[in-house]
Amino acid sequence: MADSSKQQDDGENDQVEVEAMSSMSPSVARMHQVLDPMPKLRAKVVHGFGRGSKVLGFPTANMEVLWDKASSPDDLAAHERDVFDFANSCKAGIYSAWAQVVDGKDRGVYKVAMSIGWNPTFTDVKRKTLEPWILHDYESDFYDSELRLIVCSYVRPELKFDKFDDLIKAIRDDGTFCSEELDKPPCSAVREDPFFVPVE
Repeated sequence: MADSSKQQDDGENDQVEVEAMSSMSPSVARMHQVLDPMPKLRAKVVHGFGRGSKVLGFPTANMEVLWDKASSPDDLAAHERDVFDFANSCKAGIYSAWAQVVDGKDRGVYKVAMSIGWNPTFTDVKRKTLEPWILHDYESDFYDSELRLIVCSYVRPELKFDKFDDLIKAIRDDGTFCSEELDKPPCSAVREDPFFVPVE
């Protein structure tokens, strides 16, 4: 994960392709910086703060990050270390991705708009969180299931909003932007990556 973390922190890297810019929400500029390589993550889905669905109307599948192992990361399994290293070193902000709940009832591979960071609009977040908003309606919850995720591009930095209405509009526009950009190469091909479990 060291190379991908460096890639995300270096906006001037020649391998990052800036493909599009948008500003659908007031003062919210978006870009499509394709990551190379694209991080491949798998983690358990855990309970978050409960805001995504109940407060904001955008349910997120919070990925487990084992922050309690920060002093001994070598004790982590390889896939746990991948998630830890990515969360620890990547730029906070919004990312586009593809995701699959591999042991759920619905194992399709779907588009994602993912928030990574401290959610600055709120004040109770002490550690970076990985909160994928999967752009698909699931029939039931899938807590404790394994989520596989391939992060495709960086979209925008994390922002603090004074009004909930502005935050909600920005999240909605993030979803629209990510969905459209994931339809374009090279991100469109990621849906067929063998990292995802084939659906029989």
